[in-house]
Amino acid sequence: MLRGIDTAASGMIALQRRQEALTNNLANIETPGYKKVDSTLRAFPEMLLERINDSKNSPNPPGYSWIGSMQQGVYVQENISSFLQGDLVSTDNPLDVAINDRAIPLQNSQKPSLFFTVTNAAGETRYTRNGRFTVDEAGQLRTTEGFGVLNKAGNLIEIGTGGDVSISEKGEIILFPDDPAKRQILGQIGLVLIENPNDLIKEGNGTFRLEGDTPALLAELPAGATLHQKMIEKSNVDPTMTMTSMMENVRLYEANQKVLQAYDRSLELLNSIGRV
Repeated sequence: MLRGIDTAASGMIALQRRQEALTNNLANIETPGYKKVDSTLRAFPEMLLERINDSKNSPNPPGYSWIGSMQQGVYVQENISSFLQGDLVSTDNPLDVAINDRAIPLQNSQKPSLFFTVTNAAGETRYTRNGRFTVDEAGQLRTTEGFGVLNKAGNLIEIGTGGDVSISEKGEIILFPDDPAKRQILGQIGLVLIENPNDLIKEGNGTFRLEGDTPALLAELPAGATLHQKMIEKSNVDPTMTMTSMMENVRLYEANQKVLQAYDRSLELLNSIGRV
């Protein structure tokens, strides 16, 4: 009986963790460039049950016979980010930039993804799809979370605090684009191509890190990829599907809860019989 309690309890724990991932997805539905997280559930290894000290006349090997197998419940094996591109929407901010890499072909059965390269306060390189940029007091291009945006040489991008700015499809930042006398190319936004985005490790604020060798910054965008100024990439969270999954998750949690309640009532009856 206690095995059934353990199985139901493991299901409730796994469903709770899945619900937390779904809730986080829904909370970030308006976060530019956010990539939804999917939880994968997996059953614990089956246990083979045997009956020992059986008769030697048993058709099974002498001394024991097979009873069958027993499941031990489920657990959340891992949370996997989905790197499908979100929809691009227009904004009025000239420093907003969206990556469009849907046309990049598969490589070794994997869909590569482009990422902006940024640096955190510790000087560590991170990757993001959130192209909602701002300029700080020092005239440096930064994300809304304060990460410094790097150029293709791996340096911080200096824009200054005044003047019109244009960003080309290749990521070139042009100051005073409509004034030939003042026109100046300030640099090119640094991008990397991650061949297998599943190797990325999710951090907070829509950033990812990569263990091991750091990919080289691209000198040019790959074929089929462009940048779009005054646009941002929406999160790839489907609100309808997420709400449906959350409701389904709650129903499954309640079913496991009822199983636990049934076991609890049975144990109470057994205790009452023992007291009599």
